[in-house]
Amino acid sequence: MEASRYGAAWTALLLVAICTEPAHAQINFDDFTSSEGLRVVGDARVSGKVLRITRAKAERSGAFWFRDKEYVRSGFETTFEFQLTQQNRFSPWRGTDGFAFVLQNSGPGALGGMGSALGFGVGDSTWPHPGIPWAVAVFFDTYRNKPEGDPSSNYIGIRVNGSPSETRWPPSRLADSCGLKVRLKDGKAHTARIVFQPPVLTVFLDGAPVLETQVDLSIATDVEGRAWVGFTAATGGGWQNHDILSWFFGRTQVSSSMYMVTHDILFPRSACLPNRNLCTPGKAFIQQSGVHYHIVLPANLEWGVSVPSPSGQAVVVTKAKGFVCWDLKAPGSRGCSGPAGKGEAAGPGFLAPDHPAGALIQKTQDGRTWFSVNGRSGTTFNANEGFYELDAEVK
Repeated sequence: MEASRYGAAWTALLLVAICTEPAHAQINFDDFTSSEGLRVVGDARVSGKVLRITRAKAERSGAFWFRDKEYVRSGFETTFEFQLTQQNRFSPWRGTDGFAFVLQNSGPGALGGMGSALGFGVGDSTWPHPGIPWAVAVFFDTYRNKPEGDPSSNYIGIRVNGSPSETRWPPSRLADSCGLKVRLKDGKAHTARIVFQPPVLTVFLDGAPVLETQVDLSIATDVEGRAWVGFTAATGGGWQNHDILSWFFGRTQVSSSMYMVTHDILFPRSACLPNRNLCTPGKAFIQQSGVHYHIVLPANLEWGVSVPSPSGQAVVVTKAKGFVCWDLKAPGSRGCSGPAGKGEAAGPGFLAPDHPAGALIQKTQDGRTWFSVNGRSGTTFNANEGFYELDAEVK
Protein backbone atom coordinates (compact mmCIF):
# COMPACT_ATOMS: atom_id res chain seq x y z
CA MET A 1 0.00 0.00 0.00
CA GLU A 2 1.04 3.63 -0.29
CA ALA A 3 1.97 3.84 3.37
CA SER A 4 4.79 1.32 2.87
CA ARG A 5 6.55 3.59 0.36
CA TYR A 6 6.45 6.55 2.69
CA GLY A 7 6.48 4.70 6.01
CA ALA A 8 9.31 6.63 7.62
CA ALA A 9 7.87 9.97 6.56
CA TRP A 10 4.41 9.08 7.85
CA THR A 11 5.87 7.94 11.16
CA ALA A 12 7.46 11.37 11.46
CA LEU A 13 4.14 13.00 10.60
CA LEU A 14 2.30 11.09 13.30
CA LEU A 15 4.91 11.87 15.94
CA VAL A 16 4.92 15.63 15.36
CA ALA A 17 3.01 17.45 18.09
CA ILE A 18 1.04 20.51 17.13
CA CYS A 19 2.04 23.25 19.54
CA THR A 20 1.90 26.99 19.84
CA GLU A 21 5.09 28.70 18.73
CA PRO A 22 6.72 30.40 21.75
CA ALA A 23 7.45 34.10 21.81
CA HIS A 24 10.89 35.14 20.58
CA ALA A 25 12.86 38.36 20.88
CA GLN A 26 12.57 40.54 17.80
CA ILE A 27 15.55 41.85 15.83
CA ASN A 28 15.95 45.62 15.99
CA PHE A 29 19.06 47.43 14.73
CA ASP A 30 18.71 51.20 14.26
CA ASP A 31 22.25 50.98 12.92
CA PHE A 32 25.12 48.52 13.30
CA THR A 33 27.39 50.31 15.73
CA SER A 34 26.92 47.06 17.64
CA SER A 35 26.63 43.87 15.62
CA GLU A 36 25.95 41.59 18.59
CA GLY A 37 23.92 38.55 17.54
CA LEU A 38 25.01 38.61 13.90
CA ARG A 39 27.03 35.93 12.10
CA VAL A 40 29.29 37.25 9.31
CA VAL A 41 30.10 35.00 6.33
CA GLY A 42 32.32 35.44 3.26
CA ASP A 43 33.02 39.00 2.12
CA ALA A 44 30.51 40.52 4.58
CA ARG A 45 31.64 42.88 7.32
CA VAL A 46 30.46 45.73 9.50
CA SER A 47 31.68 49.03 8.03
CA GLY A 48 31.14 51.94 10.37
CA LYS A 49 27.42 51.87 11.18
CA VAL A 50 26.31 49.69 8.24
CA LEU A 51 26.23 46.03 7.32
CA ARG A 52 28.30 45.75 4.15
CA ILE A 53 27.26 42.45 2.58
CA THR A 54 29.82 42.84 -0.20
CA ARG A 55 32.37 45.53 -0.96
CA ALA A 56 32.63 47.30 -4.30
CA LYS A 57 35.08 44.74 -5.67
CA ALA A 58 34.69 42.12 -8.38
CA GLU A 59 33.82 38.47 -7.74
CA ARG A 60 32.65 38.60 -4.13
CA SER A 61 29.83 37.00 -2.14
CA GLY A 62 28.85 37.56 1.46
CA ALA A 63 26.11 36.96 3.99
CA PHE A 64 24.83 38.07 7.40
CA TRP A 65 22.62 35.83 9.56
CA PHE A 66 21.03 36.51 12.90
CA ARG A 67 22.57 34.06 15.36
CA ASP A 68 19.27 32.58 16.59
CA LYS A 69 16.58 31.01 14.44
CA GLU A 70 13.33 32.96 14.24
CA TYR A 71 9.74 31.69 14.14
CA VAL A 72 8.52 32.58 10.64
CA ARG A 73 5.98 29.98 9.56
CA SER A 74 2.91 31.63 11.10
CA GLY A 75 3.83 35.11 9.90
CA PHE A 76 6.50 37.78 10.14
CA GLU A 77 7.29 41.36 9.19
CA THR A 78 10.71 42.80 8.44
CA THR A 79 11.78 46.32 7.49
CA PHE A 80 15.27 47.39 6.44
CA GLU A 81 17.03 50.32 4.83
CA PHE A 82 19.53 49.56 2.07
CA GLN A 83 21.92 51.58 -0.10
CA LEU A 84 23.88 50.47 -3.17
CA THR A 85 26.91 52.67 -3.95
CA GLN A 86 30.29 52.93 -5.73
CA GLN A 87 29.27 51.11 -8.90
CA ASN A 88 32.06 50.53 -11.40
CA ARG A 89 31.51 53.16 -14.11
CA PHE A 90 33.30 51.95 -17.21
CA SER A 91 31.97 48.44 -17.75
CA PRO A 92 28.97 46.75 -19.38
CA TRP A 93 28.47 45.05 -15.97
CA ARG A 94 28.12 48.30 -14.03
CA GLY A 95 26.63 47.90 -10.55
CA THR A 96 26.19 44.16 -10.22
CA ASP A 97 24.61 42.04 -9.05
CA GLY A 98 22.26 42.80 -6.15
CA PHE A 99 21.32 41.41 -2.75
CA ALA A 100 18.65 39.22 -1.16
CA PHE A 101 16.71 38.91 2.07
CA VAL A 102 16.81 35.18 2.86
CA LEU A 103 15.12 32.66 5.13
CA GLN A 104 16.93 29.33 5.29
CA ASN A 105 17.29 26.09 7.24
CA SER A 106 20.84 25.20 6.20
CA GLY A 107 22.83 26.88 8.98
CA PRO A 108 24.31 30.17 10.20
CA GLY A 109 27.37 29.71 8.00
CA ALA A 110 25.42 29.39 4.74
CA LEU A 111 26.68 31.19 1.63
CA GLY A 112 25.87 30.87 -2.07
CA GLY A 113 27.66 31.76 -5.28
CA MET A 114 28.97 34.97 -6.84
CA GLY A 115 27.55 37.02 -9.69
CA SER A 116 23.90 36.40 -10.54
CA ALA A 117 23.62 33.88 -7.69
CA LEU A 118 23.51 36.91 -5.30
CA GLY A 119 25.21 34.89 -2.58
CA PHE A 120 22.10 32.68 -2.46
CA GLY A 121 21.94 30.44 -5.49
CA VAL A 122 24.15 27.87 -7.14
CA GLY A 123 27.04 29.51 -8.98
CA ASP A 124 27.10 29.25 -12.78
CA SER A 125 29.94 27.67 -14.77
CA THR A 126 32.04 30.81 -14.29
CA TRP A 127 31.81 30.75 -10.48
CA PRO A 128 30.61 27.25 -9.49
CA HIS A 129 29.21 26.99 -5.96
CA PRO A 130 26.67 24.64 -4.28
CA GLY A 131 24.39 27.49 -3.11
CA ILE A 132 22.09 27.51 -0.05
CA PRO A 133 19.57 24.64 0.02
CA TRP A 134 16.27 24.74 1.95
CA ALA A 135 15.85 28.47 1.43
CA VAL A 136 13.49 31.21 0.21
CA ALA A 137 14.88 34.57 -0.95
CA VAL A 138 13.55 37.97 -1.93
CA PHE A 139 15.94 39.17 -4.66
CA PHE A 140 16.74 42.87 -5.17
CA ASP A 141 18.39 42.35 -8.55
CA THR A 142 20.39 45.10 -10.29
CA TYR A 143 21.70 43.35 -13.39
CA ARG A 144 19.80 41.67 -16.19
CA ASN A 145 21.05 38.17 -16.95
CA LYS A 146 18.97 37.41 -20.04
CA PRO A 147 19.81 33.66 -20.21
CA GLU A 148 18.30 33.30 -16.73
CA GLY A 149 15.08 35.07 -17.68
CA ASP A 150 15.64 38.29 -15.71
CA PRO A 151 12.94 40.81 -16.70
CA SER A 152 15.23 43.83 -16.26
CA SER A 153 18.26 45.20 -14.41
CA ASN A 154 16.01 46.70 -11.74
CA TYR A 155 13.48 44.30 -10.25
CA ILE A 156 12.47 42.33 -7.16
CA GLY A 157 11.80 38.60 -7.32
CA ILE A 158 11.06 35.57 -5.13
CA ARG A 159 13.43 32.59 -5.45
CA VAL A 160 13.47 29.13 -3.86
CA ASN A 161 16.12 26.45 -3.32
CA GLY A 162 15.03 22.94 -2.32
CA SER A 163 17.13 20.01 -1.19
CA PRO A 164 20.84 19.92 -2.16
CA SER A 165 20.03 17.57 -5.04
CA GLU A 166 17.24 19.90 -6.26
CA THR A 167 19.17 23.17 -5.90
CA ARG A 168 20.13 24.40 -9.35
CA TRP A 169 21.25 27.42 -11.35
CA PRO A 170 19.34 29.62 -11.77
CA PRO A 171 17.12 29.09 -8.69
CA SER A 172 13.40 28.41 -9.08
CA ARG A 173 11.32 31.55 -9.61
CA LEU A 174 8.01 32.10 -7.85
CA ALA A 175 7.35 35.70 -8.92
CA ASP A 176 8.96 38.87 -10.31
CA SER A 177 7.93 42.53 -10.10
CA CYS A 178 6.67 44.01 -13.36
CA GLY A 179 8.48 47.33 -13.08
CA LEU A 180 9.83 49.50 -10.30
CA LYS A 181 9.51 53.29 -10.13
CA VAL A 182 12.49 53.31 -7.75
CA ARG A 183 15.99 52.74 -9.13
CA LEU A 184 17.59 50.27 -6.74
CA LYS A 185 21.19 51.30 -7.46
CA ASP A 186 20.72 55.06 -7.66
CA GLY A 187 23.00 55.52 -4.64
CA LYS A 188 20.15 56.69 -2.39
CA ALA A 189 18.90 55.01 0.78
CA HIS A 190 15.69 53.05 0.24
CA THR A 191 13.35 51.23 2.63
CA ALA A 192 12.03 47.74 2.00
CA ARG A 193 9.27 46.09 4.02
CA ILE A 194 8.37 42.41 3.67
CA VAL A 195 5.22 40.98 5.27
CA PHE A 196 4.29 37.29 5.36
CA GLN A 197 0.70 36.48 6.28
CA PRO A 198 0.39 32.81 5.32
CA PRO A 199 0.36 31.97 2.56
CA VAL A 200 0.90 35.44 1.04
CA LEU A 201 4.20 37.31 1.00
CA THR A 202 4.09 41.02 0.12
CA VAL A 203 7.05 43.29 -0.62
CA PHE A 204 6.89 47.09 -0.22
CA LEU A 205 9.53 49.49 -1.53
CA ASP A 206 9.64 53.03 -0.14
CA GLY A 207 6.09 52.54 1.14
CA ALA A 208 4.53 51.22 -2.09
CA PRO A 209 3.53 47.55 -2.63
CA VAL A 210 5.58 46.16 -5.53
CA LEU A 211 5.22 42.37 -5.36
CA GLU A 212 2.78 39.88 -3.86
CA THR A 213 2.60 36.12 -4.24
CA GLN A 214 1.76 32.89 -2.44
CA VAL A 215 4.74 31.20 -0.78
CA ASP A 216 5.10 27.94 1.15
CA LEU A 217 7.81 28.69 3.74
CA SER A 218 7.95 25.10 5.02
CA ILE A 219 10.81 24.44 2.61
CA ALA A 220 12.94 26.94 4.59
CA THR A 221 11.95 26.00 8.15
CA ASP A 222 12.46 23.25 10.69
CA VAL A 223 9.49 21.28 12.04
CA GLU A 224 8.86 24.00 14.64
CA GLY A 225 8.54 26.65 11.92
CA ARG A 226 11.88 28.38 12.61
CA ALA A 227 14.51 29.61 10.14
CA TRP A 228 17.72 31.60 10.07
CA VAL A 229 17.06 35.06 8.64
CA GLY A 230 19.52 37.46 7.06
CA PHE A 231 20.99 38.89 3.88
CA THR A 232 23.19 37.72 1.02
CA ALA A 233 24.76 39.62 -1.88
CA ALA A 234 27.30 39.12 -4.64
CA THR A 235 29.34 40.89 -7.30
CA GLY A 236 30.67 39.45 -10.55
CA GLY A 237 32.41 41.20 -13.43
CA GLY A 238 30.93 44.41 -12.07
CA TRP A 239 30.55 45.58 -8.49
CA GLN A 240 29.00 47.88 -5.92
CA ASN A 241 28.73 48.20 -2.14
CA HIS A 242 25.66 46.32 -0.90
CA ASP A 243 24.85 48.00 2.44
CA ILE A 244 22.09 47.47 4.99
CA LEU A 245 21.66 50.59 7.14
CA SER A 246 19.04 49.38 9.65
CA TRP A 247 17.00 46.24 10.25
CA PHE A 248 13.84 45.29 12.13
CA PHE A 249 12.36 41.78 12.20
CA GLY A 250 9.34 40.65 14.23
CA ARG A 251 6.34 38.37 14.33
CA THR A 252 2.98 39.32 12.87
CA GLN A 253 -0.45 37.85 13.34
CA VAL A 254 -2.28 35.83 10.71
CA SER A 255 -5.43 37.56 9.47
CA SER A 256 -8.50 36.19 11.25
CA SER A 257 -10.14 35.86 7.83
CA MET A 258 -7.60 33.26 6.72
CA TYR A 259 -8.95 30.39 8.86
CA MET A 260 -5.41 29.04 8.51
CA VAL A 261 -3.76 26.34 10.57
CA THR A 262 -0.05 25.79 9.99
CA HIS A 263 1.26 22.46 8.82
CA ASP A 264 4.51 20.52 8.59
CA ILE A 265 5.41 18.99 5.23
CA LEU A 266 7.39 15.93 6.25
CA PHE A 267 6.67 13.60 3.38
CA PRO A 268 9.31 13.55 0.62
CA ARG A 269 9.61 16.92 -1.13
CA SER A 270 9.73 15.03 -4.43
CA ALA A 271 6.04 14.34 -3.87
CA CYS A 272 5.28 18.02 -4.55
CA LEU A 273 4.37 18.94 -8.11
CA PRO A 274 6.87 21.19 -9.93
CA ASN A 275 6.26 24.84 -10.83
CA ARG A 276 3.83 25.55 -7.99
CA ASN A 277 4.22 28.24 -5.33
CA LEU A 278 2.57 26.06 -2.69
CA CYS A 279 3.59 22.44 -2.17
CA THR A 280 0.92 20.41 -3.97
CA PRO A 281 1.34 16.62 -3.75
CA GLY A 282 1.01 14.83 -7.05
CA LYS A 283 -1.47 12.39 -5.49
CA ALA A 284 -3.33 11.81 -2.25
CA PHE A 285 -1.65 9.96 0.61
CA ILE A 286 -3.55 7.77 3.06
CA GLN A 287 -2.55 5.59 6.01
CA GLN A 288 -5.04 3.23 7.65
CA SER A 289 -5.12 1.91 11.21
CA GLY A 290 -8.39 0.05 11.73
CA VAL A 291 -11.22 2.57 11.36
CA HIS A 292 -8.76 5.47 11.61
CA TYR A 293 -7.21 7.14 8.56
CA HIS A 294 -4.51 9.78 8.21
CA ILE A 295 -4.94 11.64 4.92
CA VAL A 296 -3.10 14.23 2.85
CA LEU A 297 -5.51 15.71 0.30
CA PRO A 298 -4.01 17.75 -2.60
CA ALA A 299 -5.99 20.87 -3.46
CA ASN A 300 -5.92 20.13 -7.18
CA LEU A 301 -7.76 16.78 -7.05
CA GLU A 302 -11.54 17.05 -7.31
CA TRP A 303 -12.92 14.53 -4.78
CA GLY A 304 -9.38 13.24 -4.63
CA VAL A 305 -9.46 10.68 -1.80
CA SER A 306 -11.99 8.41 -0.08
CA VAL A 307 -12.40 5.96 2.79
CA PRO A 308 -14.82 3.02 2.94
CA SER A 309 -18.13 3.55 4.75
CA PRO A 310 -20.11 0.55 3.42
CA SER A 311 -23.22 1.06 5.55
CA GLY A 312 -23.22 4.81 5.25
CA GLN A 313 -21.57 5.29 8.65
CA ALA A 314 -20.65 8.77 9.69
CA VAL A 315 -17.04 9.76 9.06
CA VAL A 316 -15.69 12.23 11.62
CA VAL A 317 -12.80 14.52 10.68
CA THR A 318 -10.35 15.80 13.29
CA LYS A 319 -7.02 17.66 13.29
CA ALA A 320 -7.63 19.18 9.85
CA LYS A 321 -4.87 21.63 8.96
CA GLY A 322 -3.02 23.18 6.03
CA PHE A 323 -3.86 25.86 3.49
CA VAL A 324 -4.91 25.93 -0.14
CA CYS A 325 -5.40 28.51 -2.88
CA TRP A 326 -8.21 28.04 -5.39
CA ASP A 327 -7.94 31.49 -6.97
CA LEU A 328 -4.29 32.47 -7.52
CA LYS A 329 -5.25 35.72 -9.26
CA ALA A 330 -7.21 37.09 -6.30
CA PRO A 331 -5.38 39.84 -4.38
CA GLY A 332 -3.79 38.98 -1.04
CA SER A 333 -5.25 35.90 0.61
CA ARG A 334 -8.75 36.33 -0.81
CA GLY A 335 -8.37 33.22 -2.96
CA CYS A 336 -6.79 31.10 -0.20
CA SER A 337 -8.01 29.50 3.01
CA GLY A 338 -7.58 26.87 5.66
CA PRO A 339 -9.93 23.89 6.20
CA ALA A 340 -12.77 26.08 7.55
CA GLY A 341 -13.01 27.83 4.20
CA LYS A 342 -13.37 31.47 3.28
CA GLY A 343 -16.30 33.65 4.27
CA GLU A 344 -19.89 32.85 3.36
CA ALA A 345 -21.37 30.23 1.05
CA ALA A 346 -19.36 29.90 -2.17
CA GLY A 347 -22.36 29.92 -4.50
CA PRO A 348 -22.85 28.46 -8.01
CA GLY A 349 -19.97 26.76 -9.76
CA PHE A 350 -18.40 25.29 -6.62
CA LEU A 351 -18.54 21.62 -5.62
CA ALA A 352 -20.56 22.55 -2.52
CA PRO A 353 -22.36 25.87 -3.20
CA ASP A 354 -23.68 26.08 0.39
CA HIS A 355 -20.22 25.78 1.98
CA PRO A 356 -17.43 28.39 2.02
CA ALA A 357 -14.95 28.47 -0.82
CA GLY A 358 -11.81 26.48 -0.01
CA ALA A 359 -13.48 24.52 2.78
CA LEU A 360 -12.72 20.86 3.40
CA ILE A 361 -15.90 19.06 2.28
CA GLN A 362 -17.08 15.46 2.09
CA LYS A 363 -19.80 13.33 0.52
CA THR A 364 -20.86 9.69 0.93
CA GLN A 365 -21.62 7.74 -2.22
CA ASP A 366 -21.67 4.03 -3.17
CA GLY A 367 -20.22 2.88 0.16
CA ARG A 368 -17.38 5.39 0.35
CA THR A 369 -16.91 8.83 1.87
CA TRP A 370 -15.03 11.21 -0.41
CA PHE A 371 -13.08 14.37 0.50
CA SER A 372 -12.27 17.47 -1.52
CA VAL A 373 -11.39 21.13 -1.34
CA ASN A 374 -14.45 23.22 -2.18
CA GLY A 375 -13.24 24.70 -5.45
CA ARG A 376 -14.80 25.55 -8.78
CA SER A 377 -15.71 22.34 -10.55
CA GLY A 378 -14.20 21.67 -13.95
CA THR A 379 -10.92 21.96 -15.79
CA THR A 380 -9.64 24.85 -13.64
CA PHE A 381 -9.65 22.66 -10.52
CA ASN A 382 -6.26 21.26 -11.49
CA ALA A 383 -4.71 24.72 -11.03
CA ASN A 384 -5.48 24.74 -7.29
CA GLU A 385 -2.41 24.71 -5.01
CA GLY A 386 -1.65 23.44 -1.53
CA PHE A 387 -3.09 20.56 0.50
CA TYR A 388 -5.04 19.64 3.63
CA GLU A 389 -3.90 17.09 6.17
CA LEU A 390 -6.51 15.41 8.37
CA ASP A 391 -7.49 12.44 10.47
CA ALA A 392 -10.74 10.61 9.67
CA GLU A 393 -12.56 8.00 11.74
CA VAL A 394 -15.39 5.79 10.52
CA LYS A 395 -17.97 5.56 13.33
